[in-house]
Amino acid sequence: MKSGMNKDMNSAWDKIEILAPQGLQNFSAYLSAKPMPVHDPQVLDFLAALSQALLKEPAYKQHPELVALGFWLRPAHIQQLINQPHSSRRKALGLVVHFTPANVDTMFIYSWVCSLLMGNANIVRLASAESLVKDALMQCLHNILLQPKFRELANSNVFVSFAKESPMSAQLSLCADARVIWGGDVSVLAIKALPSKPRCRDLSFADRYSAALINGDALQTDAQAQAVAELLWRDTQAHAQQACSSPRVIYWLGSAAAQQGVFQHLNTLAKPSAERNQALNHVVVSQLTQSLGDATKPLIQEAICALPVAAVQPDMLDWHLGHGMFYLVAISSLDTLLPLLDEKCQTLSYWQVERDSLLKLVEQASITGLDRVVPLGRALEFSPVWDGIDMFSSLSRSLVCL
Repeated sequence: MKSGMNKDMNSAWDKIEILAPQGLQNFSAYLSAKPMPVHDPQVLDFLAALSQALLKEPAYKQHPELVALGFWLRPAHIQQLINQPHSSRRKALGLVVHFTPANVDTMFIYSWVCSLLMGNANIVRLASAESLVKDALMQCLHNILLQPKFRELANSNVFVSFAKESPMSAQLSLCADARVIWGGDVSVLAIKALPSKPRCRDLSFADRYSAALINGDALQTDAQAQAVAELLWRDTQAHAQQACSSPRVIYWLGSAAAQQGVFQHLNTLAKPSAERNQALNHVVVSQLTQSLGDATKPLIQEAICALPVAAVQPDMLDWHLGHGMFYLVAISSLDTLLPLLDEKCQTLSYWQVERDSLLKLVEQASITGLDRVVPLGRALEFSPVWDGIDMFSSLSRSLVCL
């Protein structure tokens, strides 16, 4: 029996594909890689080089997600993140294993950077789904990690791919000092069920959705309607609206006079990248929702779909496949928003809503799910505090020095 198990494991090791950096060492060497100091200068230099490549090299400019990542990685911004005060001294945990989502090409890089800044060695398992963005990013990482000055990083950080059903997920879980798990609820629970070290920390980022709150009473001109549409497009265009922080629900406060204008402008922005299949998906979701009596006729159903609904039911979120599908819910006051923000709602972006009044509302204990409140147009901006989890703290050890 033991011999059979070893044979299966050896076979699994042979099927690991190293995506970056390639050709430096055997995969098994990464399991015993040593951590580095927190905020190590080599790490800061590496992130600066990665930022410069993503922002300046023509090959990456065709991918907005990579340009946004490059902007986030600017040295000034990274310095701003690590300069925030900490209550204690910190050290790396050790080896962090990352399980990444299949539907958002670059999200895992942000959590990997947080782990890297905390000095950890990292094994990042990427989903096997084909993606031009993923391929471009892996090539960029490979090229930079091959530079001699980053050899220590290259020997302690690796990006791999293997089949979802491979026993390697279980093997890596036993080696991990922390697991960062991105994915749907079922995938997250499957990884968490795998045995791990007694002190292994799990950071889980499961199914969430997000919403936007727009004050219709403040929309007076067509120029304003166009500006709101552009902000919505900024929050949904990248990752085809499938990022957990992209708004899928629009809560419309007050006058509905400008609704048609906003979504017409948004439709115009979406047309160049629209595909026939997404239009068919919009029709199916609209008809399903209307058949249950939960929706009226769409305001628009072309490159995007704006579907007025009385409330958002769980099934409607399961049907939502991204690509410009918006559930539109009319509300008469901020107070009516309170029962609508369930535990699955992650981010609420807002436009022309008094910030203090909004914060006073969402800080109420009855809201159990909302973790982020940001201006419209900034829903995709990543912060080291994500889903209510402080990644810097969670991916490091605090030293108490009395």
